[in-house]
Amino acid sequence: MTTWNKRKLDGKIDRGIFWVLIGLFVVPIYVREMVLSNFYQANIFAVLGCFFVLYSTFKGGKLGERYFIPYALIICLTIILILSEIHAGRTVQGFIRVFFGLIMPLPLLFYEMYNPQKTIRVVLSVFKWVSLLIVILGIIDRFVGGQLIVLYYKLAQDSNYAEMASNSTRLYSYIGHPLYNAELFLMTLGLNFTYNELVKKNHKNDIWTILLTMIGVAMTASKSAIAIFFALLIVFYMKNIKYMFFSLLLLTVGYFNGLFDLVLQRFSGSLTTGRAEVWSRISSKGIKFFHFFWGNGSDSKYSYTYLEEWARAAFEYPYRLYALEFGILFTILIFLLIFIIPEFRIIKNRTGMVWLSITFLAVVAHVNMYNGIGTYSDPMYLFCLFGCVVLNMSTLVRREEIIKNE
Repeated sequence: MTTWNKRKLDGKIDRGIFWVLIGLFVVPIYVREMVLSNFYQANIFAVLGCFFVLYSTFKGGKLGERYFIPYALIICLTIILILSEIHAGRTVQGFIRVFFGLIMPLPLLFYEMYNPQKTIRVVLSVFKWVSLLIVILGIIDRFVGGQLIVLYYKLAQDSNYAEMASNSTRLYSYIGHPLYNAELFLMTLGLNFTYNELVKKNHKNDIWTILLTMIGVAMTASKSAIAIFFALLIVFYMKNIKYMFFSLLLLTVGYFNGLFDLVLQRFSGSLTTGRAEVWSRISSKGIKFFHFFWGNGSDSKYSYTYLEEWARAAFEYPYRLYALEFGILFTILIFLLIFIIPEFRIIKNRTGMVWLSITFLAVVAHVNMYNGIGTYSDPMYLFCLFGCVVLNMSTLVRREEIIKNE
């Protein structure tokens, strides 16, 4: 019996992935704020999961060829991060926070699951159930005037989020910001379709996932997420008359019942929610924001309030944020690592590459529309977990195709 077939008989989920899921969805940052006065931004359970990933990767004392380039880039990023923090005079505590929130999740992206069949199914199931929980709690919260989520943030002693949630009708949740929730919904839709198309070979339960993610994305009122959601529906189901009709019916019912009113109102303003306008103003001041080999240090986006109060909004796009805080070289390397290399590997596997590429690039587009992966906390772990699932699904489908043709 081959090692691959033995893995198929093993019913255990990968330990590293298990602890990352616990860290993201059982003890997210706001739960950690309730019990930890310091270092709550460091997701200790997800960090534990990444230690298991590292142990599995380096077990036997040899680093496989497929890991060499990613780990070489991770080392380079760490060195540049250290130089930037030293140059900016940051504390060791600040460096540890950024390291565990930005660098530590990266090995997860390239982790080869021991039992991909079981682990991928569990991750997809968790994504769907958490998405459902967020939507249900969001609907209940609307009936009580939005007080539940505000109380939750107050218990976490996060007055900033409590105030934002109390002044907004967008979907804040127990895991965080509306855009972060929208990211999870898009991942759920894309992974569910891709898994059903490439592994299960049927779409009989897609109706419920479409309904769930449509409601969720609409409640977040994210302009980028709703545009990506519509694009995914068209691309995924344009050849399936049944699902295309059902999707159009859902969209029509949702539209006439006001489900999309909030996001449509937001389209009437600035498409970038003021980010482009702020950048246009502060970039005309003649200040040199970016350096090539190192940056101005973590959280330096808050250093420009003397230009205008919300100057940090200009740096909410990841490419601009990383270039400011850690330098242009760092930005090139991390984009190569987390976006380009995974997409290259999907294409290289060929089998199922179209659907996997569409799913991966759709989420990549969304994460580059806001500063989630630049907050040095849970969002980078979520994105790397998503990328890990996509790459392992690509490998799984490729290997199954090879076995089938033998």
